[in-house]
Amino acid sequence: LLGAITGTVRMDSGAAYVHSKVRVGYLRQSAVSGSERTVFDEAKSEMTLIEDARKLLESTSKIVEDGDFSEEALDKLAAAQEEFQNQGGYEQEQMVNVVLKGLGFAPEDTAQLCTDFSGGWQMRIALARLLLSKPSLLLLDEPSNHLDSAARNWLGNYIANYDGSVVLVSHDVSLMNASVNSIAEITAGTLLEYRSCTYNQYLDEKEFRAASAQAEYEKNLEEAANLQAFVDKFGAGTKSKSAQSRVKALEKMRAEGKLTPPPVAVISNAKIPELVLPPPPKPLGENLMSLSNADIGYDPNDEPLLRDISLEIPRGMKLLLRGPNGAGKSTVLGAITGQIRSEGSSLIPPKSRVGYLKQTAVSGSTRTVQEEAASGMGIIEAAKVELSEAEKRVEQGDVSEGALKRLEVASGRFADVGGWTQEQMVDTVLGGLGFSPTDSARPCTSFSGGWQMRIALARLLLSQPTLLLLDEPSNHLDSSARDWLANYLQNYDGSIILVSHDVRLLQTSVNSIAEVVGNAGTLLTYAGCGYSKYLTEKEFRAKTAMTAYQRNMEEAERLQDWINKFGASPTKAKTAQSKVKVIEKMRKEGKLTPPPQAVMETNFRPKLRLPDPPKAIGDTMIKL
Repeated sequence: LLGAITGTVRMDSGAAYVHSKVRVGYLRQSAVSGSERTVFDEAKSEMTLIEDARKLLESTSKIVEDGDFSEEALDKLAAAQEEFQNQGGYEQEQMVNVVLKGLGFAPEDTAQLCTDFSGGWQMRIALARLLLSKPSLLLLDEPSNHLDSAARNWLGNYIANYDGSVVLVSHDVSLMNASVNSIAEITAGTLLEYRSCTYNQYLDEKEFRAASAQAEYEKNLEEAANLQAFVDKFGAGTKSKSAQSRVKALEKMRAEGKLTPPPVAVISNAKIPELVLPPPPKPLGENLMSLSNADIGYDPNDEPLLRDISLEIPRGMKLLLRGPNGAGKSTVLGAITGQIRSEGSSLIPPKSRVGYLKQTAVSGSTRTVQEEAASGMGIIEAAKVELSEAEKRVEQGDVSEGALKRLEVASGRFADVGGWTQEQMVDTVLGGLGFSPTDSARPCTSFSGGWQMRIALARLLLSQPTLLLLDEPSNHLDSSARDWLANYLQNYDGSIILVSHDVRLLQTSVNSIAEVVGNAGTLLTYAGCGYSKYLTEKEFRAKTAMTAYQRNMEEAERLQDWINKFGASPTKAKTAQSKVKVIEKMRKEGKLTPPPQAVMETNFRPKLRLPDPPKAIGDTMIKL
């Protein structure tokens, strides 16, 4: 739909009308800046209104500087100065810095080349460039996919206060709650509008419409049944004329779609399939994974990104690995799987099966969706081979007690690992992640990258690992698939390490938190904390740490004042030296260093005030 509006997707019929005065800004899901400029230069590169006003100001200024002081020249200069000011020319640098900071860029990042950043961060650069271009109509396709929580909150506030119009495609409930005032839902090949509705109001209205439509449908079916009963009873008798009128009434009801189940009601009653998998094999020992005093980083020639990391994952732990983008969350997952260099002790005990879904994972398979999803079920496949071999021996005539016992054991093992329900499990997982029954027979290569991510996730979940490592698993999922995944993880019998900024997923799926503190290069753990409790505990720790830091600073200042006052006195020199040693000890123990928790807690996200985008003539910016 966004492609049809912008003209990048062909329309088979109809037309899209965009007002001539409307400036349209479009952010695709797959957008990256693709620039070799610095972050700052790229972000401001499409601020064309300011650049046009700057050129006009420079040309009119030059005319006056060259000696033309006529009233006309001075009036043009004054008008150019006013236009430059109105477009925000004098605040351009400040606006660029505020947007970049809001999206998570540090001041020193703005001078780096765009090519130094990953695809996710280049998406942010593209978003910054788009916002700063001041379009009167913003088209945003999943803009929060690569944003951390702070940047998502900033973007939600930005969109809510944006003076132009916005068409947003998103499954981020917190972003939708913060920013939208109308909903259009694409369903059953058509568009249903919910005007002047917040997201929560839309859910209530959708349920009301569905109930009303279902009630009307059932009423129509009852009326049709009564009409048909009359036709069946009197169609051939003296009342045949009346029967014919009722036949026409039935045909009219059918032609008007009154006897077709309403799509709204069908959607409302659609149930997310529940999945019951056999429990994964139990590992030997209590801990499924442990890191001890590990230094973790990418380049052996550089300083480690994270130092002295210790982490234990016992059975049943569902850990959220949290922190700003670039802090090292994916690096920790890579170190656990051995894909990223680390120094120290890393232990995954026997029988622990680790399943890892990267942010950039795609299935990359030429098999069908059904075959690819089932290909990770190695436990079932091994049991199937064992059962097949045992059956073959008996079929070949070996009916000895040993052969029959092997067949009994193999059959029991195949049942225990879910072999008899394998196809049902695959269908349930694929259905939960949004695949229709007809999709299952299509080759993986016929799907986009986002859907191939879902195939990779399905294959991983069906492999029944004892430890799941999931890096932003909900990025390419719609709301119903996210709900299904949250329910799956909540009931998962193994352990999980989850990297995610999806608040709904976090609130239901985790029971412990570990926060990667990038500026300190360490890990802060909150064992036994759900997401809400973690936020409270984090605030408490931050306040406690800041109070202790302030108390230590006051103590150090008191000691230093004493030294300054009496240090030169012969009779008190010895006491002064002891106080110097106390200050040195405090500094060595880090008591005079601001605590990272407090620094993070007071991390300020600036508000942005851009000049108003240009007004379109008329109320309607776009019409399909």
